[in-house]
Amino acid sequence: MMMDKILTYMDEYHMWPENGNVVAGVSGGADSVCLLSLLVRLRNSSGQISCSGHGREQRPFCGLKLTVVHVNHKIRREAAEDAAYVRMLCEGWQVPFILVEEDVEALAQKEKISCEEAGRQVRYRAFRQALSEMDEGSGTRGCIAVAHNRDDRAETLLFHMFRGSGLEGMGSIRPVRKNEDGSRIIRPLLSCSRKEIEDFLRAEGLEWKTDRTNAEDLYTRNRIRNRVLPYVEKEICPQAKGHLAREAALLADTADFVRKKTQEALARCSKDFSEKGERHFEAAAFLREDPFLQDHMLMDSVEKFGQKKDMTTAHIEQIKKLFLPSCTSGRRIALPILQLCVYRQFHQVIFKKETEPAKTAKKDADREKTEILLTAGSFFVPGMGEVRARFLPGPAAEGRKEGDRAVFLQNIPEKKYTKWFDYDKIIQSAMFRTRRTGDYLTINDALEKKSLKRYMIEEKIPAERRNGLMLFADGAHVIWVPGHRISAVYKVSAKTKTVLEIVISQETEKEIYAEEESEDG
Repeated sequence: MMMDKILTYMDEYHMWPENGNVVAGVSGGADSVCLLSLLVRLRNSSGQISCSGHGREQRPFCGLKLTVVHVNHKIRREAAEDAAYVRMLCEGWQVPFILVEEDVEALAQKEKISCEEAGRQVRYRAFRQALSEMDEGSGTRGCIAVAHNRDDRAETLLFHMFRGSGLEGMGSIRPVRKNEDGSRIIRPLLSCSRKEIEDFLRAEGLEWKTDRTNAEDLYTRNRIRNRVLPYVEKEICPQAKGHLAREAALLADTADFVRKKTQEALARCSKDFSEKGERHFEAAAFLREDPFLQDHMLMDSVEKFGQKKDMTTAHIEQIKKLFLPSCTSGRRIALPILQLCVYRQFHQVIFKKETEPAKTAKKDADREKTEILLTAGSFFVPGMGEVRARFLPGPAAEGRKEGDRAVFLQNIPEKKYTKWFDYDKIIQSAMFRTRRTGDYLTINDALEKKSLKRYMIEEKIPAERRNGLMLFADGAHVIWVPGHRISAVYKVSAKTKTVLEIVISQETEKEIYAEEESEDG
């Protein structure tokens, strides 16, 4: 029986609430109606419930207390009908009902996030608030129950794999997740397929509401659900969803093991100074650890002292160079998009949460060796201010007509602080940084080289400004000296497939112009 299966799963992952309080998120869909039915059955079990067919002991429930939260995202016209249906179920089963209404599309626009992410934030905020009110004064914490099923776990695994997530992401949806406030999110239905759930509801004579957007391919997850998995089940493996869900469980266990070993390795070679927002590594001890654990220690450090969301493998590789014996003390990597600064200080590598205001960072630019990896979007560069980077299809991009190519080349910006580059010519990880020994530019179409030092002398750039001047570089090859010239190699041509556009904000342009005019005067 499905009830036996669910109870066994809840036992396995210790889902029972410490104080009996449970807040259930119920949308009115099949999964959440099944979850509510389960929880009501447990609440009404008069203190115990038995599982047939397995000879297991009866299970006490210590006065389960249940509250339902329904969130209306104000996206679908029929959303009010869903809320009314859930309210009716709660009234029939005598369960306290809380309705939360919020314009998710407006929130997504305001916060510049997807509607999916905005909806998730609204839901879980409402769940935590309801549970906090239930738990008040009890001294213990209850649970938030949500209705993800086995198929959701399979879909999420594919979604994260396609996006290039690491082990944590491929672990997909976890049976139990702990919130920062000490409460837990539990998913009792995670071992059940969508078909099992719907068959159970039909057998119980329970109806549910269907969200019409689930059948539309508006979101990536929907396309995986409606296109990818049906094809895989038909053409490759009929049991694909079940296999993927089991793989997700295995990867989740693997991620837990790796996290444990990572924490042990961190204890061996680093020390946190949380009050300063810093983590100090002993470089030699770090290098003695397995390379696999080294990467995970760095990712953990970014997550704890910075912003992991926009982290890439290029960031990790750049940070690892600071640990090499050849790295000199004082070398610094600023990662504003990660809200993090990492630098070498004698035998240590220090992670520091970047909380300095822009003006302070700008003053420090002349005193620090700074490196900022190129990232699409807006980011802060010390000494320059806000910089925006984006990628455009170039003249040679697939599908562009011959006549359009000529027009494209005629419209290349000639502004001093807006430049287009041939992105395909960039060999290494492009970055904004201060100068290094060996830097050079290519000064003409014959690709003749000139040292950066000689170029700065000829351009009469004051000596006191040269060390702090930010450059845009590809290894030792300087792509652009902002406010001055770009290297001929990186100019956009008829053969360019991808254009990289770099824009320095107009406000910053005025500041730089003012500085130059002051120095020239």
